[in-house]
Amino acid sequence: MGSHITTVKMNSFRKNTSPLLNVTLSKLRDYHASFKSICDNFSMDLSEFEHIFGASESAFVIWDTDNNGLIDSLELFSGICIFSDTKFDDKIRFLFDLFDFNELESLSPTDIEFMIYCCMSATFKIYSISSEINNEELTVFATKYFEKENRLTVVELIKASKNSPEVNDFFQIIKKDLIEKVDDVKIQQQQQQQQF
Repeated sequence: MGSHITTVKMNSFRKNTSPLLNVTLSKLRDYHASFKSICDNFSMDLSEFEHIFGASESAFVIWDTDNNGLIDSLELFSGICIFSDTKFDDKIRFLFDLFDFNELESLSPTDIEFMIYCCMSATFKIYSISSEINNEELTVFATKYFEKENRLTVVELIKASKNSPEVNDFFQIIKKDLIEKVDDVKIQQQQQQQQF
């Protein structure tokens, strides 16, 4: 996971602009509820995307990197979540709920690896990174910080995530980027006010 974090850090200046980044937790939940009411699988086409998010095709293409007209909703919601204006614990809770497919209130090691993959894949798309994700490296990371043979509850997942230097480094990159984005928006607002 360390090489993936380094790749993200080195490419954080290339971030795509999207109206779906830096949303509130309540807006994220609204988007997800709308998705579940419209879509019956884990992929989404452009018309569904526009209906749910009110966003344009230019926002859609960020996620449709293979140009097949479909995007992976798990990657999309993972990305919106990790780049949301939400506290760390709430991000982990949302991701937990997103990947608790069987509603057992616990995630298997496979679920956790898939969640990590989707978060990293979403981040690569947001930062326009074309590198492949090393699944073996993610498996080693997941095994190191998350119990290999037991299912984790949300509380255990939050604790394990907080105890992982890699997870903390990753979220610091995201947080720094979000702070810079908020500062840019404030500067733009001040400039607009000065024009009037």
